[in-house]
Amino acid sequence: MPLLNSTYLSNWYILTLPNYGQVLAESFTQSKVQEAQNKGMIQGDIGVRVMDVGTLYYSSTVSGPILVAETTEFNDIFGLITSNVELQKTGLIGTNSNTAYLLKNAQIQISTEQVRATATFEGDYALDVASYNPTGSVDLLARTARFYDTTFYFGTVTNAYPVISGDININFDLDRNFFLGQGQAPYFSIRGYNSTGNVKIALTPSDYASLSAIFGSFENSGFLNYNSGNIGVTIADNDGSKNLNLGSKFVITKIEFSMQQNSIITATLEYNAFFNSTADLTSFP
Repeated sequence: MPLLNSTYLSNWYILTLPNYGQVLAESFTQSKVQEAQNKGMIQGDIGVRVMDVGTLYYSSTVSGPILVAETTEFNDIFGLITSNVELQKTGLIGTNSNTAYLLKNAQIQISTEQVRATATFEGDYALDVASYNPTGSVDLLARTARFYDTTFYFGTVTNAYPVISGDININFDLDRNFFLGQGQAPYFSIRGYNSTGNVKIALTPSDYASLSAIFGSFENSGFLNYNSGNIGVTIADNDGSKNLNLGSKFVITKIEFSMQQNSIITATLEYNAFFNSTADLTSFP
């Protein structure tokens, strides 16, 4: 019977991405999107076709578990997400090789089985993968991250709590813009950013009271109880930790404490975070 080697069939793929390097991924999909709609005509359209031709763009999705690696030879998707969030959080000016594709959304799922990440990119250029599996032998020693490798912090990285489970969502509001004489490929712009999610964290009795203060006060009715300071998730690694800052301002939209006999004290939080951009505004010529 025929046999297929890893050149054609593989559990993992090494994607060499422009302006980032090699990423170890479990799956990669890419779509070329051409928007088109039929236009009705008075006499019917048998043999004659009129179509409203719209946007032409690329959409790419990369997913896989987050890794705790013995070496730093390869990056994982958590690092890819972090790199693009840092690049896009203050806005971008102009078009260059770093902005050929933009992070549209990302999701990090934390469970007792694994910590998994998915990232979707959009752009007027394809996410050009230089190579999928480099030739030659590749030695990699790593394990998938688990919930006990994960902490969630408020205000500062040191104010961190161990995570039991969670679902973190990152969204960039991308807009497709057209100008006279441009053609079908749009100019992409970043209109906004936010991160939402719910995280279940473990507490000690002494943490119970201090965490409740983050929720804010109801004394000033009609005002938004927001919190200044960073909010984010950290994944342990062999050479330290990997950190993803989700915002510089945040609102705890819901917090639920649970204390029961012979059980860990937990708090389940729902949040909405955003960045307070400090980038200088520039005028158009």
